Amino acid sequence: MSCSAALADGVDPVFKLGPGGGSTDLTSDSFSFTVSESQAVAGFVTLDFINHTGAVIQELDLFAPGTTTPNPTFPTGVPLNFTCDPTGNPYFNNCNPQISTAGPTTISFFGLDEGHGGIPTATSVSCEEESTDCVVTGGDKNSDFLIIVGVSDLPAGWGSFEGRGLMIPAAEPSTLLMVLVAGLGFLVVKRSGFAI
Repeated sequence: MSCSAALADGVDPVFKLGPGGGSTDLTSDSFSFTVSESQAVAGFVTLDFINHTGAVIQELDLFAPGTTTPNPTFPTGVPLNFTCDPTGNPYFNNCNPQISTAGPTTISFFGLDEGHGGIPTATSVSCEEESTDCVVTGGDKNSDFLIIVGVSDLPAGWGSFEGRGLMIPAAEPSTLLMVLVAGLGFLVVKRSGFAI
């Protein structure tokens, strides 16, 4: 019920994130998804994924199209405007765009703080044979996340649209340390007067 209240703002599609359960295992940073009218329940389509990339995700970008897939009801497709809703998001404290934006566009979830640590990674995942129904068996259970799409304001018969996702991993501490040491080394050489 709280999801429906948070997303019912008269703008569709609206993207939101939440914890999942029983998902598609993602082992690379990029993935694709389909939002279909046939998947909608009470005006929402939920897409369930597991971050199994081996890295904590510091930003999630979703690339959304300008129209739905053409079909007999709408032979040129339905023009799409997108927005996102950061409220209740356990992973990130911000998202963009939060105002209606015509597609094609990128919906970004970002912003880490003490209450939002990004999307953690699973260390092990178990999947049913020949199925995308997977569960986290090792690591942080919150690595299973939902993309919730509010579609209640789209006209009946809108059909579907395809999108792509990109998970941007947090830099590892060792990488940050190497960048810092290289920067300090460059500064020392520059101050000593040696030509580079």
